[in-house]
Amino acid sequence: MKRFFIICCTLTMVYGSFEAVQAAPNFSGTWQLDVDRSDFGAKNPPAKAQMQQVVLTLKQTTSKLSIERSTGEVATYNLDGSESINSLPSGGQARTTLNWSGDTLVGTTISNIGGNEVKMADVRSLSGDGKEMIVKLSIQMPSGERKQTLVYTKP
Repeated sequence: MKRFFIICCTLTMVYGSFEAVQAAPNFSGTWQLDVDRSDFGAKNPPAKAQMQQVVLTLKQTTSKLSIERSTGEVATYNLDGSESINSLPSGGQARTTLNWSGDTLVGTTISNIGGNEVKMADVRSLSGDGKEMIVKLSIQMPSGERKQTLVYTKP
């Protein structure tokens, strides 16, 4: 009986681990920023025409997520909770840690911009049909906090 119990517990843990890995959404694809549905958290948001050109190409494997911006910049992140270091367009580096929380990807980034430390928390999720990606940002700057909700759709 004890042996049966141990086998059942082992199978439950293995199956549960497999199920958790399978349940993680895949953000791969080309994503266009939906300016009208996004909230930039500013009184004077960036010019719409400029923002409508924001396109992201995401490639996801079981261990990595790479994000290529329409400007050609590419950042690669570890999906195992370990730190990833990427270069910033203005120079310097951003240190990011990503973790899964259910079906959302939660990130914490620390960077130094113009001699000031900037902390950013982001939560990335997909709509049920996988055609919409929502990125909720909380950016902590010396001037205060800014919250944004960016909506991306597959063209």
